[in-house]
Amino acid sequence: MPKDELEDEELSMELPKELGVSKTENFAVWYNRIIQLADLIEKRYNVAGMFVWKPYGFRIMANIKKIWDKLFAESGIQETYFPLIVPLEYAQMNKAWFDGFEDEVFWVKGRGEGDPTHILRPTGEPAMYPIFAMWIRSYKDLPLRIYETVSSFRYETKHTRPLIRDREITFWYEIHTVHATKEESEEELKEHMRINDKIWEALAIPPIKVEKPQWEVFPGAIGAIEYYNIMPNGRMLENGSCNNLGQAYAKKFEITYIDENNQKQYAWQTCTGNGARYLVAAIALHGDDKGLILPPRIAPIQVVIIPIFKEKLEEVLSTCQKIAEALKAADISVEIDATEKTPGEKFYIWEIKGVPLRLEIGPKEVAENFVTAVRRDQGKRQKVEMKDLSLKVAVLLEQVQTNLYLKAQKFYENIVVETNSFTEMKAKINEGKVTLIYWCRSEECADEIERIEGVEIVGVIPTNEARGECIICGKPSGEKTYVAKTY
Repeated sequence: MPKDELEDEELSMELPKELGVSKTENFAVWYNRIIQLADLIEKRYNVAGMFVWKPYGFRIMANIKKIWDKLFAESGIQETYFPLIVPLEYAQMNKAWFDGFEDEVFWVKGRGEGDPTHILRPTGEPAMYPIFAMWIRSYKDLPLRIYETVSSFRYETKHTRPLIRDREITFWYEIHTVHATKEESEEELKEHMRINDKIWEALAIPPIKVEKPQWEVFPGAIGAIEYYNIMPNGRMLENGSCNNLGQAYAKKFEITYIDENNQKQYAWQTCTGNGARYLVAAIALHGDDKGLILPPRIAPIQVVIIPIFKEKLEEVLSTCQKIAEALKAADISVEIDATEKTPGEKFYIWEIKGVPLRLEIGPKEVAENFVTAVRRDQGKRQKVEMKDLSLKVAVLLEQVQTNLYLKAQKFYENIVVETNSFTEMKAKINEGKVTLIYWCRSEECADEIERIEGVEIVGVIPTNEARGECIICGKPSGEKTYVAKTY
């Protein structure tokens, strides 16, 4: 199986004694085994590109959603909901948008002859913007700042990959804002990037932001900043976008307002979106050959307590319960595994699920008033006195969070190679590296770079002060640009 293809793999529902695959040697197989064995999703739903969220995976995504819900609310961006079924007349109001998605839309046919045809929403614009035109009349109605978390539907023709390329894109949020001036919309986009940076911090992953080439942004839009993460096999995955729509959509959907001078003006707009690919990045960057390693800030279970006993059962379980109650009171999510499995079986299961911290408690720990703590990111046992245990556990969890971030940062530093040689760029990408080159932003030079099979210009580092010579044409004032294979 090719290392760069996330092919499906049928697995027994019984947990194997070991994963049997190395993340670094075959990321594709590792990824598919992990998302199944960690109980994140059920892939056997009989519609290609759609799957069932299992409770554990759903809880992780719900935690990530809680993070963006909180950040949006703090910023004054209000949550809303629009229907998933979009009238065809709305979809066709922006011909460039419709032409871009027509081959991928799911059609919703009426039951009777002559009934109107609808589509399932591939993105939010055609559902939301005709309503914006109804809501906005005066400059006093601005700014409008809302978001929704819904599913988006695209009939993906390429090979589908769970959570990476699906036909139902779940846990998808979209921020849509409307403003009176270009300057206000530009400030809004900065706020969206600040929020995204905070989400990536919770994921314990350094954000990679790039400015997309103009020909790759929405038709008529001013520009876009897109987020990426680097996968263990050296491919880059687009992971969120912040789009300055300018007045392109306002003019298509007649989103106008009357200004202070009683003059009609077109509004300025932004939109930002992302979803379950956040989880993909956390799985890919933090996991190891034992399973997931979840950052504590998104883990549904931050601490698992394992009672270990052949004697003094009641005393051990009582101590476990007291510790769990104290941790819950300190707002730490905890679970006691009091099943009849052996300690080794329990360790294995919770390691696959990526619980950040394990506490082992047996008769010796109870008698000597300590716990044995094992951080998932390190796997080393350490003795922790029970006095002020909740505070000590909180410190250990923060250490896990910080260490995961630093590990991801180091991985990025090692996999990104800066070069001014086209030959070296090509060779490094084929070795599974990401390259950083100088590029003059011309489409002609981009075409020359992208003649390499599977290789793309990912984007320019925004606000980049570094200048050099374009790797293709040699013109000065080229800017640092990521070039890599992508998903």
